[in-house]
Amino acid sequence: MAAQDYWHYPRTALADSVLMAFDSGLSHALTMFAPRRMGKTEFLLKDIAPRAEEHGWRVFYHSFMTDGDEAGEVFRLSLAEFAAGRMKSWLKPLTARVSAELLGVKAEFASQPASPQHSLTEIVQALASAGKTILLLDEAQILTRLPRNEELLGGLRTGLDINKDQLKVLFTGSSREGLRRMFSEARAPFFHFGTNIELPTLERGFCVHLAEAYRRSTGRPLDEWRLWEEFEAMGHVPGRLRAVVEAMVLNAELTLAEAVALKVHDIHDEVQYAKILKALPLLDRLVLQAVLASAPLFAEDTRTRIGITLGSPPPSTTAVQSAAERLLRDELITRRERGQYEISDPGFAQWLNALATTKEHP
Repeated sequence: MAAQDYWHYPRTALADSVLMAFDSGLSHALTMFAPRRMGKTEFLLKDIAPRAEEHGWRVFYHSFMTDGDEAGEVFRLSLAEFAAGRMKSWLKPLTARVSAELLGVKAEFASQPASPQHSLTEIVQALASAGKTILLLDEAQILTRLPRNEELLGGLRTGLDINKDQLKVLFTGSSREGLRRMFSEARAPFFHFGTNIELPTLERGFCVHLAEAYRRSTGRPLDEWRLWEEFEAMGHVPGRLRAVVEAMVLNAELTLAEAVALKVHDIHDEVQYAKILKALPLLDRLVLQAVLASAPLFAEDTRTRIGITLGSPPPSTTAVQSAAERLLRDELITRRERGQYEISDPGFAQWLNALATTKEHP
């Protein structure tokens, strides 16, 4: 039995409510939104997965985050390999190629007889016949970015629709806009499929837990109330606070204030944010700034200010709308009610605010 990770803060009640919905047949599909670094993946792997296995479910986890343009095919192969664990005779012609491709091996199969490619619906059907299974699909909205995945998404929905008793699915995503494209648009592949839930914001108990984990690791005390103050200042992002405490574990000389100052800006994130901003056309950057400032995008005053910066007449409403649509497509902004927009990634919004402040006060 694997040793328990005492750094992990369990969300037991939420995990139990999800499994109750699946076990009872109340729901066959759930969709969970939470911004990056809020603990979605840890919740899936360390809360949902082990408890689901205790309830007799087989668990398949897949993250689409790093699959790039091949996200659909990598997912199909991963699911086929998982199904092949129980259905080796059914998927035997595919098994060798699955293993090779998933490991990134550049194998040549020209000398071997070509095997038919199993559709995702067939793979899902085989999976259902092998027993009850929960699919944990992390950052699922990434599949909607490329038209080539439309057939795969259709096959997945068909397979899940006809096997609701045996297969349950929990989709997660860090992009509201991406999830909207997947689940809320009338033409979306999973339109009105399942129930929306959100990952709750952690309360002070998380800070108590981190302080105890720190004491257990180092033998030194850590003020849980000061942790809570910093957690509030960080916008209740658990990944950021944990990085602060980890820095203090690795460097006993660091005070909490020094560790916060060290980790308040994530260097990797900032490099990525700078690349994103640099690649945007100037109009798109100005529209992004207007969204950050909560300015009404299509108002005359907003367009006039954008025109002054561009050194041209105010851009038309159509031009601003086109820029907003590009930002939506790239999941940099998301729609709110009544035609308003907001920055999708809170970390990106904080970085943009800091950048604006630096420019105002050199």
